[in-house]
Amino acid sequence: MATGGRNGSARPATINDVAAAAGVSRQTVTRAMNDLPDVSAATKQRVQDAAARLRYRPNRAAQRLVRGGDVTIGFVVGDLRNPYYPELAAELTHRAAERDWSVVMTDVSGRRGSERVDSIAGRVDAVVGHLARERRELVTSRVPTVLLADDASGVARVRFDYGKAMKAAVSHLVGLGRRRIAMIDAEHGPSLRAELLRGALEEKGMPSSALVSAPDTHAGGIQAVEALLQTWPETDAVVCFNDVLAVGALKGFARAGIRVPDDVAVIGVDGLDIGTLVTPELTTLAVDMRAVARHAIDLVDALLRGENPDALHRSVAHTLVLRESA
Repeated sequence: MATGGRNGSARPATINDVAAAAGVSRQTVTRAMNDLPDVSAATKQRVQDAAARLRYRPNRAAQRLVRGGDVTIGFVVGDLRNPYYPELAAELTHRAAERDWSVVMTDVSGRRGSERVDSIAGRVDAVVGHLARERRELVTSRVPTVLLADDASGVARVRFDYGKAMKAAVSHLVGLGRRRIAMIDAEHGPSLRAELLRGALEEKGMPSSALVSAPDTHAGGIQAVEALLQTWPETDAVVCFNDVLAVGALKGFARAGIRVPDDVAVIGVDGLDIGTLVTPELTTLAVDMRAVARHAIDLVDALLRGENPDALHRSVAHTLVLRESA
């Protein structure tokens, strides 16, 4: 049977539930379910009876960890056209390969995104990725999952400390003498990053920033600059949701005859390689992709070994990388 969730809903039984019902440790359940030595016949039977009552289904990846064999991780990405995802995928693949694990990737943008989420959950041993709230249940209820998210609870996750990042950006811009700091946000904002930027400005006694939202593309960054210059032409600094929008913003300001950084400073978020390929080179709040990948793989390993997802979370900070745009 299923056990009760936090909100009264049913959830699949876990290895910890079986251990509690059989009166043994989680490790003993693992050894009994995998028919390993050093477990008495009576204990093995008690564990199997408890598993049957609870309708517990052993995780096939956890069995591989015990018996040896390959583990496949599904990496869920928002949009492969955004270079953030290929850069992170490369690091994730490298960290997985160190354990002889495999990684498959699926792009969940577009109308059939939910179908692709549902499909990959049935084909892999664990999932890592950025998942919209409405799609998380498709995965977390079926397969061990590590979310790269700040707004998740009750699930293993790697979170990003955008609060410190936005404070670093504002401190730098204020130090440059900038006083009219705007935000180019992702579509369907305001995002958490925009809210944290506003809070960082308030701490400095700065006026609330202008906020323009745009599609998460280079073209979106250009469009956002056009809108920003119409609504708040006195802008002297812009913090962008990510580097993709920031690179578009650089082009938008150039088209408008506005000099970066002389007239307006621009800061992106993520620290992507594309920031060094434009002129002026992009100042950015860079995230350590290697650290994100390492944490994600470690959390997958912990999940497959039966650890409680509630206790599995890591945090990654950003570093302000100063280049030419701010």
